[in-house]
Amino acid sequence: VVTPHLGASTAEAQDRAGVVTAEQVRAALRGGVVTNAVNIAAVRPEAMEALAPFVPLCEQLGCLAQGLGDGAIDRVEVEFHGRIADHDTRLLGIAVLVGILSGHTEEPVNLVNAPAMAEERGIDLRELSEAASDDFTELVKVRIGEVEVAGTGVGPRNVPYLVGVWGQSFYMPFADHLAIFRYADRPGMIGRVGTAFGEHGVNIVSAAVGAEASGDEAVMALTTDAPVPNGVVEEIAAGDGFFVGRAVDL
Repeated sequence: VVTPHLGASTAEAQDRAGVVTAEQVRAALRGGVVTNAVNIAAVRPEAMEALAPFVPLCEQLGCLAQGLGDGAIDRVEVEFHGRIADHDTRLLGIAVLVGILSGHTEEPVNLVNAPAMAEERGIDLRELSEAASDDFTELVKVRIGEVEVAGTGVGPRNVPYLVGVWGQSFYMPFADHLAIFRYADRPGMIGRVGTAFGEHGVNIVSAAVGAEASGDEAVMALTTDAPVPNGVVEEIAAGDGFFVGRAVDL
């Protein structure tokens, strides 16, 4: 721990330095954002205050996009819309990389080493910021190939919510265990998923469906209280009318 000149070393400055140090150590141990780390992307304090709550959202979007895709990743596109676009969003782009790489590397991935690890694997990160956002105050989109996922933060604590997958919109909180299906929009499809889950003892906690009125495809997202066996998802995805099925653990 290194501290700068402490304002004539007053008692108040000494106390504050100790409090900040404790806060930073706690954040590091809990996997949070260590805002004063010397080897992290430099972000102004006022920007860090606005961006830090969205780090978990970006990590989850990265993890989900990776889990829904197929094959190697060579390009990641991230879009920031709304108020967060007014800030330097490099930290959030790195958080997306953390989500993409987590669980797929020999060493743990964090906000410090993620850019170097992505570069070693030939992953190119492209970011776009746009102040306009039609539906949400803040919106983050992550695109890997044909897979696109979108999310936002809800409430004063910016709780991560999933609001779009494969171009279809819905509104549901993130959870540790997700199952996503892309299928033909016709009667009975939702019931087939529920029946299959029930027969295999998979408990659905929440579900949301996105389907455009003029379209012929829909996307269903479900959260469960335990990991969904891949065999169950593959069985459903192999059925008539289903295009893609994935189980993702965040």
